[in-house]
Amino acid sequence: MQFEFARCLRPCFGEVLCGDGTIVKPMENGLFVGILDVLGHGPEAHELARECEQWLEKNGSEDIEYVVKTLHEHIRGSRGTAITLAFLAHDGSARCVTIGNTVMRKLSDSCVTFSAQAGTLGIALRSLRIETFNFKSNDVFLLATDGIQEHISGEQILLERRNSNLNEMVANMLSRYGKLYDDATCLAIKCT
Repeated sequence: MQFEFARCLRPCFGEVLCGDGTIVKPMENGLFVGILDVLGHGPEAHELARECEQWLEKNGSEDIEYVVKTLHEHIRGSRGTAITLAFLAHDGSARCVTIGNTVMRKLSDSCVTFSAQAGTLGIALRSLRIETFNFKSNDVFLLATDGIQEHISGEQILLERRNSNLNEMVANMLSRYGKLYDDATCLAIKCT
């Protein structure tokens, strides 16, 4: 299985820097992906988001639990971040974890939302619940920070998927469902 992706982000109204971040890292056995939302917004949030992206680019791996725990220790004492990380293997198997107010959905014949667990990386991390699942060719994964409305119906999201390519889809999610007074980020990955 191969992967295509598109992402779109924008800062909170009145800011020039975004405190959200993404990671898309091709690896030998699949794709390591994630989205993060640093608490607050502005320059300090932006700096921590860039630090987390760089750390994930260097340390991202198939072992999602290890990555989350070591990133938590790396940024301990910071303002903290919500995060979703996933490893999508070429064989169609996957693992993910969502902590805080980020979200991951799998768009196939239906829309499946992976439930988030409480916590904030760098501040409070409870025991991790890693979800395992399978995916197939033509499935799309949609990751978003809480700068995108949380209560969009599965039907609306599936309609958006059917009517647009990946770049249009992430741009439309931001323009139609983005909150003005928060950083907003959307990342889409299509399995081919």
